Amino acid sequence: MFHLKNGFCCLTLLLLLLAALPCSSPAAEKVYTLAVVPNLPAVTLHKNWRPLVEYLSKETGARIELKLYDKINTFLADAQAGQADFLYAPPNMYFLAYQRQKYIPLVRSAHMIRGQVFVRKDSPYTKVNELKGKTIAFVGPRNVCSVITRHSMLTGQGAIDYNVSFSGSTINVAKSVLVGKADAGATLDTSMMNDLPEMRKEFRVIMETERMAPHPFAAHPRVPKQVQEVVTAALLRLDESDHGRKILDTVKLTKPIRADYNRDYSFFAKVDFERLDKQQPK
Repeated sequence: MFHLKNGFCCLTLLLLLLAALPCSSPAAEKVYTLAVVPNLPAVTLHKNWRPLVEYLSKETGARIELKLYDKINTFLADAQAGQADFLYAPPNMYFLAYQRQKYIPLVRSAHMIRGQVFVRKDSPYTKVNELKGKTIAFVGPRNVCSVITRHSMLTGQGAIDYNVSFSGSTINVAKSVLVGKADAGATLDTSMMNDLPEMRKEFRVIMETERMAPHPFAAHPRVPKQVQEVVTAALLRLDESDHGRKILDTVKLTKPIRADYNRDYSFFAKVDFERLDKQQPK
């Protein structure tokens, strides 16, 4: 009887000790989400970003999962609501998310971007103020090239009124200009180089915006500082090998550097987003 009682006490003590141990089941593991702007089909984005997400999870010990979207508006709404722990967004959308959630920019590519307005090489227009009342094609209302270029045209020296059309892609913008559906087009200088290598010779650039920082990889303030730092360090280390650079190039984080809100993205405080949102095709 004594042995049974003693054994029961030992079993009870063992169960209490096990209950006191930290839970190590997968269900208790912290999962961080990374929301990526839907600038490509979801299948393509998953293929492009999966190697980086797997690398970060392995290097940092933080489990990171990719969150993809079908629509820009859904992505932006989630970003402004702080749904994702990490965010990769165009600078204008990042700024809107920062206003609501104070996302912290961690890393960005060192390559600066700028918007430009172009016409056919045989076009009579040589200055942007000559496009008053004319139709200018843009990729979309919320694309960074559209936002920074339209902001410049509405507020810069010689600001003009014009008609907008949204074509959905850089290639469609170029086609609209080539066939005469639009008098001019606007896109990023990098998009012209990457998406239109053969078509560029058909156009003349008549306006360029100031250069600015590209898409940041950002963290929500709720992400622990230690996790932010190890993710930042891991991203920067990728630039130290050929394999790592290929991963970075695929997600447009070529030559990564630390990002800074005041230096890189405070410019967008000058942009009247409500005014831009009111511009609709006629």
